Amino acid sequence: MFSDTAKKFLFILLFLSFLPLSAEKKFKVVIDPGHGGTNTGAVSGSITEKELTLALASKIRVFFKKHPAQGVEIIFTRTDDSSMTIKERVEFIERLQPDLFISLHFNSQKVLTTNRGFEIYYPADFVSSDSASTALFYDKVNRSFYFGSIFRDLYFKANLHTTWKLPLNMFSQKYNFGLFEDTTVPGLLLEIAYITSPEDRACIENPLFTADVAWFIYDAIIKIANKNQ
Repeated sequence: MFSDTAKKFLFILLFLSFLPLSAEKKFKVVIDPGHGGTNTGAVSGSITEKELTLALASKIRVFFKKHPAQGVEIIFTRTDDSSMTIKERVEFIERLQPDLFISLHFNSQKVLTTNRGFEIYYPADFVSSDSASTALFYDKVNRSFYFGSIFRDLYFKANLHTTWKLPLNMFSQKYNFGLFEDTTVPGLLLEIAYITSPEDRACIENPLFTADVAWFIYDAIIKIANKNQ
């Protein structure tokens, strides 16, 4: 026969065996709709970049609400037409320490209108006399490149590349971008399309295009998160 103390001990062990060993760590993503408020970003006619990035982010938020992804947490730097400085965005990202942040933008060309297409940028290489900080920066760059390459590969399977005939114009490092230089976590800059390109603008002005881009980003985030489980 077990003593009362032994019975209590066995009960506790049995109870603990039904508890999860640890809470599931979610893959945290910060989405930053570029510009906002007094900072309009690129302008072409009646189209402003700040409105396009916010509309896209809003659609992404709707998809995550309608189709919740287990193990993924999405946070937005802004959900309205508010101004945010680069410093404020950096502080927001650094405070949350996400697994990835995505900065949403639309491109423009001041002189030519021939440039068009989707572009993906990741942080540029950095060399410092401090070997420890250099190693941390390269780790951030390598992980950013890895996430960006997933976006790139999925892009060619998405209807943005087929239905909308939107080419992948560039997948490259980005220099002199404050969010990359002043943050310590992996990040990507997505330039969705050129508002100064007649072909891209025709896509941008179609509400279905925004929905398709939002779904592509939603789907890519989920696939990235699943690969990192």
